[in-house]
Amino acid sequence: MSETPDVTLSQLVVGTTKSGPFVIDANLVVTGRTCVLGSSGSGKSYTVGVLCEELCRNEVPFAIVDTEGEHTGLKEKFEAIWVGEERDSDLSWENLDLRDLARQAPDISPLILDVSDLTDPKEKVAAFITALYETLTERRMPYLVVVEEADKFVPQYGERVPIFAEVARRGRKRGMGLMICSQRPSLVDKNVLSQCGNQLIGKLIIQNDLQSVAQFFPSKGLPKELTTLNAGQFFAMGGFAPAPSLVTIRERVTKPGGVTPSLAKRVVKKYVGPMDQKEMPVVPGRSEEQPGPSLRKVALGLAPSIKTDDLPAMVRRERSFGIFGPRETVTGVTPQFRTLIQLGVRKRRGLLKRRFETVYAYLDGATGKEVSINRGLEVVRGFEKLLGLTTLQVEVLREVKPDSDTSALDVASALGESKSTVSRVLNFLNDRRLVRTIEVRKRKLFRRLTDLPGEPSELSPLELGEISTEGGRVVAPKLKESDVRDAVKGLWEGADVESFETFLYPVFRVELVVRRKHRQVLIDGRSGRELEF
Repeated sequence: MSETPDVTLSQLVVGTTKSGPFVIDANLVVTGRTCVLGSSGSGKSYTVGVLCEELCRNEVPFAIVDTEGEHTGLKEKFEAIWVGEERDSDLSWENLDLRDLARQAPDISPLILDVSDLTDPKEKVAAFITALYETLTERRMPYLVVVEEADKFVPQYGERVPIFAEVARRGRKRGMGLMICSQRPSLVDKNVLSQCGNQLIGKLIIQNDLQSVAQFFPSKGLPKELTTLNAGQFFAMGGFAPAPSLVTIRERVTKPGGVTPSLAKRVVKKYVGPMDQKEMPVVPGRSEEQPGPSLRKVALGLAPSIKTDDLPAMVRRERSFGIFGPRETVTGVTPQFRTLIQLGVRKRRGLLKRRFETVYAYLDGATGKEVSINRGLEVVRGFEKLLGLTTLQVEVLREVKPDSDTSALDVASALGESKSTVSRVLNFLNDRRLVRTIEVRKRKLFRRLTDLPGEPSELSPLELGEISTEGGRVVAPKLKESDVRDAVKGLWEGADVESFETFLYPVFRVELVVRRKHRQVLIDGRSGRELEF
């Protein structure tokens, strides 16, 4: 990102109203004051997740203070940096230089500040936001801070984090936006709440909370349906709409955290006394809570062919000022193992003698991106865009041409589906930014906006061996076979998933520093090339 205060005037597709799609100007959000309010079960955190997805899609820089670890699912589809205490987090709160992180924040991926496991989150959050405020005061760049459970950080009564009040009053001139979210608006500092010129207000039932949001509604008073709204329904007001407008929030494309557990059939066991908390083996595809047959850290995969000591000489080190200045210094090398998917696809092949064969493709288990392993690991984007789509949605996307306009009738004729069904799918794909829509002489035409994966070409599976993961961190898979199967069926006619096997691939995370600038790169553990996931 550049250091100019300009933000592309992109549109955040948040949901729908009676009159059509509900979109918000990204610039209004990133430098404004917004509140998202709603009681437990109203869909408040889900709505915040939708807003974060749209911010990620539009490359808007932001940080979210995540009090319950609900927003780490953003990493399924988008580039984001998870700061937390869990093993899979990108950065750990322990010994993290918050001032340095704040100085880099405007130039790096969005930050998920997971404070769910911190005993005193106020201290860490206050230090980071204060440093960020100083950075933006100096650089004058747009940046948004989203605060879940704002009543914990800026309560009406009790100890506050003072920097938030300063941001609410004076942050706009620095480009610093603020979005506060709470189930109990009556418990939020009124001086901060009153600064929110943009509002999304969902179901509220407690009288004190209803009174606290009355200031946002016109003189006619609170709408009667405010206490009976369905989950995912919010009144948009202020800068978002000239008059209160009822919005139904769209579905998320990433998995939300914090979902209320449901009852399921379980096996009732006898109490057998304290469990021996021994270290379990790392086995791809196996839950870490399941006991394994061995306490050795072994798994199927490919062994590294590069030694850790050789990496500093192999990494491309940048200079502090383009081609001038001192070069970066390698300050740390951490072995990792990415979980990859060996995907066996059963389909008919051949021009003259068509027969069923199994061919193989490879996917990154964390991102869903296709990878090639012939000459080291090479990332091929495209497949991840199809995850979460149904077979019909992928088929429709396949029939839309990328270089010329296609009508719903053309697609319907090719697939043997009704035009109304195809039109609904195309509108959904348009909302997902997978197709572009234009209207020519009152006729809607579509053009595909993403490349589709080519057919798998590997005729035999990889020869995998048993490798040791001792001393290395395993990046766990998030990919589901069901999502992949729908994509495969839609992409290639008559095809289906025959096998879905996980294995480990070695990479190294290398940390570099020059002056006060830090960065991290991933290096292929077999070819030595830099990787971009």
